Amino acid sequence: MQRTWLSVGLLGVLSVACKGGSGGQASPQPSGSSGPAVVAAAVAATNPAKSSDGCLEQPDYLVPPQKYGNSGDLIRAVLVDGDQVFFRNMSDLMRVPLAGGPVVTVGKAPALSLRGTTQLFQAGDELVMQSPGEPIFMKAKKSGGEWTSFIDLTAAKKGGGRDAATRILQGLGKAAPPGASAAAFDGKAFYYAEITQGKGRDAPASSVLKSVAFSGGEPQKLFETPGEISEVTRVGEQVAFHLVLPPTAEQLKEKEAERKKSKFVFGVSGENWLMSVPSAGGTGKRLMRLGSLFSGGLIGTTTILGADGNQLYVSGYANEDLTKPGTFRIDVASGGSQELDKRFVRGDAYVVGDRVVIVGSGVVAPPKSDRGILVLTLPRGGTSLTLAGCVTDKSSLHASAVAGNMALLSLFQSGTNLAGIAKVPLR
Repeated sequence: MQRTWLSVGLLGVLSVACKGGSGGQASPQPSGSSGPAVVAAAVAATNPAKSSDGCLEQPDYLVPPQKYGNSGDLIRAVLVDGDQVFFRNMSDLMRVPLAGGPVVTVGKAPALSLRGTTQLFQAGDELVMQSPGEPIFMKAKKSGGEWTSFIDLTAAKKGGGRDAATRILQGLGKAAPPGASAAAFDGKAFYYAEITQGKGRDAPASSVLKSVAFSGGEPQKLFETPGEISEVTRVGEQVAFHLVLPPTAEQLKEKEAERKKSKFVFGVSGENWLMSVPSAGGTGKRLMRLGSLFSGGLIGTTTILGADGNQLYVSGYANEDLTKPGTFRIDVASGGSQELDKRFVRGDAYVVGDRVVIVGSGVVAPPKSDRGILVLTLPRGGTSLTLAGCVTDKSSLHASAVAGNMALLSLFQSGTNLAGIAKVPLR
């Protein structure tokens, strides 16, 4: 089942709605291989052993941990398509049967920077992705073949898939163009924001929320505002997003006083708001003031999990108060909100049948401070989250998907530079 954009963000998310004993270790796959390279994949396991806190003692893997490339790369996107799972690292697109089996390299994927992340979308027999940070959209057949830029809304029209070095060289001596947020895709159109950074220290940014049809054409302006828009999400007949407002004059004055006392001072930003705008454009509506530890800039915010119809699932610090972490559901039509959990979870939400599944990183069992990768569920319309499983082996999460009764987690082990796709049963 395809996920109803309950996500984006964290490093490298991609998905469609969609642990125990470990499967056998696969042979490393050469990152530069061109023909269908094949490695062994683990067979599904049921009823994995769990610790007293509900965490898996040993994750089971659909794609066992292995090293991609010489330095060890991440699995940066995961997409479930029927009985197949597509995934990519920085350079290659691969697939594996959902039931387990050989991993096949489909072909090269458009280049990403070392920090680059993107989301994979499906449109019929094609895979679609955005060029990170640009209003450029590319597609290729699921069976393999060349990626082509079919929408390019940049002034330079250089196309997507350029690596970081090429982008830098092409930008030398030129004014920086507006950046683009990660886009949401509803099957008919892409929704994204163009962000123009102000010139000079603490200069305010400005953003324009736009949409463009999958068939191409001129983009439509939906909303314009001072500040920085991110986490664009389609919610029913609305488009929701996170807005970081410019700092106030008082904030700027206080920050300047700090700079006179200290050599190392972070930048300053204004209030953080979750907002919505009609998908056809119109007046913006403030839904909830919600913050994370970082606002805008290189690291960016991570507060929106996803949507279910008119319901928006979010997580962060209510009123930007670090003593009030939580996960919330917002009715976009009425603006009413409901707390579902006391945890701040950075990740993605998926609609699977009669329930919502949230996959992300957070505290395992508050008020304790132990952290892990969590898989949480609740009935659609339910009032509290239940921990279905978690992973606390020091892996980091970089993408996820949900298929039936299984959550798929892209995990990276920094100590060994191994990446794999783990399975966590939802029951």
